[in-house]
Amino acid sequence: MRFRVLLCAVVAVLPIWVVPAAGVPVPEPVPEPVMVPLATGSTLATWTMAGEGARRHSTPVVFLHGGPGLYTEARRFDEGAVLRAAGFDTIYFDQAGGGRSALLKAGEYSLERAIADLEALRIALRQEQLVLWGNSYGATLLALYADRYPGRVAGVLLTSPGMFPGFAGKRDYGRTDRDKVVYDKAVMAAIKRIDRDGGAAEAVLPQPEAGKLFDALVADELVNAMVCKGSSVRPAALPGGGNLFAQRLIDRDLKALKFTPAGVGSVQKPTLIVRGSCDYVPAVSAERFRAVFGGTIVDVPDSGHGLLENRAVVVAAMDGFARGALDGVK
Repeated sequence: MRFRVLLCAVVAVLPIWVVPAAGVPVPEPVPEPVMVPLATGSTLATWTMAGEGARRHSTPVVFLHGGPGLYTEARRFDEGAVLRAAGFDTIYFDQAGGGRSALLKAGEYSLERAIADLEALRIALRQEQLVLWGNSYGATLLALYADRYPGRVAGVLLTSPGMFPGFAGKRDYGRTDRDKVVYDKAVMAAIKRIDRDGGAAEAVLPQPEAGKLFDALVADELVNAMVCKGSSVRPAALPGGGNLFAQRLIDRDLKALKFTPAGVGSVQKPTLIVRGSCDYVPAVSAERFRAVFGGTIVDVPDSGHGLLENRAVVVAAMDGFARGALDGVK
C-alpha cells in the first residue's frame, strides 16, 4: 500500500496528447533536436522556433515541461504558436535523462541539477533573460529557478501549475476521468528498489528498462486524470521516453523541500497563470504562485490538468498576455 501512495504522485505531472476531432489537422512530426552540451555535464535536446510578425522580441520564451522524468510533447510546439505570432522565439528542451536528452548516471538526477541545468542552458543560449513557460512540474522548477536567479527572468507563464514548492496539498481526482489505478508488479518493484537504493539501483535496473516501465504506467493507467469527468476529449498515445530514476529522485527532493521565497517576492514579474476548473491540483497552490509572482489567474471552464478542453480560452489568454504584459520585454 505504501508504494501505491508514492505512485499516485506521478499523475500530477503527466503531459498528454489529445485525439484530434474530425477535420482537425494532426500536429506535424517533431523535428530533429539540436543537442546542446552544458557546463553541468548534461546534454539536452532542444528545439527553437522563430517568432513572427513586425514586433520581434530578442528575449525567447523557454518551455519547462512537466515531470519530473518526462519530456516535451509534440503538441507543445503547436501551443506555442500564439507566442510566436506575438514575436517571441519559443525554445523547448527535454530535461536531463528524459525524451531525446542524454542520460546521466542514475545518481546524478536531483532537483538541484535541474535548476543548474536551466541556468547553464540560459548561458549556452547567450541570453541575458528568459521568459519562462512552466507547465505542471515545470512551474515548480520555474519558481525555484526564479527565486535563485530573479534577474534572469523577464516574464512568467504558468499552465496547469503543479504543487507550489514545499506545499503539501492534497490532490483531488474526483472531478477527473481517472478510474481506479492498478499498478503492475514490475513497476512497483522498480519503484521500491529506486526508493531504497537511489542511483545504486542502476546496477541491476538499467535506466532504459525502468523507463519503459514508467512509460507503460503513464500510458496505460494515469492519463485520464488530464481531463474532466465525462469529457468528450479523449487522451491518445504518448511517444515514450520517460525516466523513472529522474522521477523518483527529483520527487524525493521535492518532498523534502523547505521553501521560503527570497528573491522573487520583491521583484514582481509579468505573470499569467492558466488553470482548468477541474484540475486535480488544488486551487490554493495556484494562489501561492500568484502571491509570489503577481499577475492574473485565468480559470478555464470544464477543463482538466491537461488543458485539452476549451482550448480557445487558453489561446486567447496567452495571446493577450504576450501582446499585453509581455510587450515591454526586449
